[in-house]
Amino acid sequence: MKCKPLSYDSLKTVIRYMNPNLRFLLSSRAPSIRTAERAVPLKIDKLLIGKHAIRVDEFVYEFEVYQVDCEDKIPYKVSGDGELNFIWTCNVDKFGVRDYITRAGGMLPGNNGFNEKNLFGDYDLENIPTNEGRLQKLKRRLNVEKQRYNQLINYQPKDNLTNDKNSIFNFICIHHKVTRKYKKEELELLENEEMVKKAIEYTNEKIKDMENELLPFENKRKNIRPIFEIHLTKQQSNSKSCVIERVKYTGDLHKAGDSLMKFMFGKRQHAVQVNELWIYSKCQMLQLPFNLKMKIKHLNLMTNVSSISEIIKPIIEESSFPCEKLKIYSRLDERQKLDLEFIKHFKTLEIEGVTDLTLPFIQNLENQIVNIQVYTNLLLQSPDFINLIKNWVAINKPIGTCFTFYCYQDDSVLIQIINRARDQIEGAIAGDKCVNIPMRNSAVLKVSYEQIDFNILNKFLFTMAVMSSE
Repeated sequence: MKCKPLSYDSLKTVIRYMNPNLRFLLSSRAPSIRTAERAVPLKIDKLLIGKHAIRVDEFVYEFEVYQVDCEDKIPYKVSGDGELNFIWTCNVDKFGVRDYITRAGGMLPGNNGFNEKNLFGDYDLENIPTNEGRLQKLKRRLNVEKQRYNQLINYQPKDNLTNDKNSIFNFICIHHKVTRKYKKEELELLENEEMVKKAIEYTNEKIKDMENELLPFENKRKNIRPIFEIHLTKQQSNSKSCVIERVKYTGDLHKAGDSLMKFMFGKRQHAVQVNELWIYSKCQMLQLPFNLKMKIKHLNLMTNVSSISEIIKPIIEESSFPCEKLKIYSRLDERQKLDLEFIKHFKTLEIEGVTDLTLPFIQNLENQIVNIQVYTNLLLQSPDFINLIKNWVAINKPIGTCFTFYCYQDDSVLIQIINRARDQIEGAIAGDKCVNIPMRNSAVLKVSYEQIDFNILNKFLFTMAVMSSE
């Protein structure tokens, strides 16, 4: 029986009902269908961009730098979070030296008199001014770890029976607290052979990680230039990730991310429809394809809010406005830079983080619903806070407007705010933990508070809501 190929229009109809990850897969394997695939609107429920990864619904695509000529033949990841000190790395030089070290003029972190982790993740307050001195200190620390490994290999616990109820947590805490050989009473925390086995495995892995952290400097001393590759991996939910592409590393990891973004979203004839867009990046934002447009309902900006919002604004299709919700994690230095003109295009605004919000900033927010989950104690206690309430009454905030503030207060402080509003605003009527203020637009402004977590002392939700008086 002969099989006739699908017509162009029939192919587009089939593609329309495929999930986005299957579409990406087929497009990568069969370039002949790419034109048809890009002509069909792409719908994504959850899209996350950041941390050397792109998540599309249930699949995560990661791109990282690996050294592939290791002695044990197992590729070793050198970018991303450090295994020991958790310092973020994007690129490495020809010897494997991490970029955060290169930016510091080649100086190793730690041992500078400040409370800063060294390469091994230890806080060592000894001030060592030279790089060579710091490197020698790390080598001595590695030697101690190898001595401790030998202690564990030769240690015989009193109880040889396996007991699932026992834990090596206390021993691991000792492991991190001290940087010397173990004392007899410390080894005795390992009560059976199973615990000793786990301690040996843990220490062996740490020694490997420590050696890998020192390896770039040994490479530089011997002029050894390892082989690095970028591995693009794909992982679904909690399943094991698999390598789907290997690319020669030329010094810029982000180019791989840019290429992935271009493959997924470039040259599309319709705006990509995204229910939730999350952007969380510890490094530079990936380059978005030229002329990319997205219809977004929920936008979440978790880092570098001001700069990333400038990049995102041009790609949002105007027909998306007003979008449903914007969630931002704002730092102390970003509050003054937040773009109110952009923020107002979202019905709901959520602000989290560590930021010092001011009353003028809050007063200028035009969103219908605002949830502020930052430290607001001083804000609520300010005498000017009553002016915010008065302003809502004066300008007749529309019905449905609701601002909530999460705070940690003694309820007596919140009662004082309610009482000030009752005494200073004409027509205000006090109720149980609230005050109701009539407005000219047949509405009532209800200012209230309630305890929201009885497991945390004095955690309250303070609310300003405009409701119909009928």
